Amino acid sequence: MKQVVYLFTAAYPYGRAESFLENEIPVLVQKFNSIFIFPHANKGEEKRTIPANCIVQEAINERNDLIPRKIYLSHFFFICSVLLSEFVRVPRPFYFLKNIRQFNSILIRGIYDSEKIKQSIKHSPDEVIYYSYWMNDWALALAILKRKKVINNFVFRCAGFDIYDERHKGGFLPFRYFVYKNASAVYPNSMDGVNYIKSKNCFPEKIKIQYWGTSNSGFNAFDESGKFTIVSCSNLIPLKRVHLIIEMLKNINFDLNWIHFGDGISMEEMKEKALLLPTNITFVFKGRIPNKEVIEFYKNHSVNLFITTSETESLPVSVQEAISFGIPVIATNVGGMAEIVNEQTGYLIDKNVDITKTAKLISDFKMSNKNTSEFRKGVRSFWQSHFEAEHIYSKFYEDLINI
Repeated sequence: MKQVVYLFTAAYPYGRAESFLENEIPVLVQKFNSIFIFPHANKGEEKRTIPANCIVQEAINERNDLIPRKIYLSHFFFICSVLLSEFVRVPRPFYFLKNIRQFNSILIRGIYDSEKIKQSIKHSPDEVIYYSYWMNDWALALAILKRKKVINNFVFRCAGFDIYDERHKGGFLPFRYFVYKNASAVYPNSMDGVNYIKSKNCFPEKIKIQYWGTSNSGFNAFDESGKFTIVSCSNLIPLKRVHLIIEMLKNINFDLNWIHFGDGISMEEMKEKALLLPTNITFVFKGRIPNKEVIEFYKNHSVNLFITTSETESLPVSVQEAISFGIPVIATNVGGMAEIVNEQTGYLIDKNVDITKTAKLISDFKMSNKNTSEFRKGVRSFWQSHFEAEHIYSKFYEDLINI
């Protein structure tokens, strides 16, 4: 019986990223005796509070003792065999050969990471589930350990950057074949991701849908007679296209309050653009704040509508959180968004956003039956059926134990 989970993260519990794990950890610790968390880096960031049966391992950070030449020489034939297996399957062989040193370096770092994991293993293989939250450096390291028969299983999730080839230089995701071949199961967080991966015909029998879930924090403090409030929540980077929200709001002729959670390289640019909004529009950029503070905001402030205009997505937790409070959503029809935004929860708009048309949609929404407490009950009901953390994670862990 597997009673221990080795959980591999990018940084959690350090910093504020991977906030969705805050919804999963409370369920995970109920199902397993011990959780060993392996963050890849902590970069000196603050450590979040975690349950008592979670043990955080030392982060690798900058790999200060990595000696590439030594690893290359001692693992020469292994490295050659992995690179060859990738080369014969990549869509652009010339690009792969041109950048062979880069891929060689990635693999050397993966071997280094695998040795660090090996040194930290404290349990019998039959006791442990090896679980990476991404197809990233950790997943590659675990695939190496599986290939070398150091571990007997590992699974990983994937969401966006670690699914879609188009998000990577050269148009393909490095070491997909090697990692998938050695994984016990692969869990995309949307059906769009499932279908995309299966279209690659790369071990399709291992692909299983597994949504992220969010915790039950109650209803939003909705006031039908209060000032109309829109919330958006994302990184402020070009991909998220928050400037489109600003352009929409220029076409709104009633009093409206817009609140954005998140920061990024486009923060100052967005603030400057927002200064050109008409006087009937008030706005606040909250910056990057702890997820629990976002949740508290939804619990204590009336929000009429959540909006996202991202160019690409998987199935964002920010939207799950909004509908968990009964807040209707306007979202671009990209990635897995159609799996969460529908007639019961809000409106899908075209990826190529029509500014005027969407502004009118917001205005029409204000006076519609979707901007009511009754409609919001249905929004929350959809969340309970599809994304409630306790329910979906319990089923997920049963699957892991069977693996």
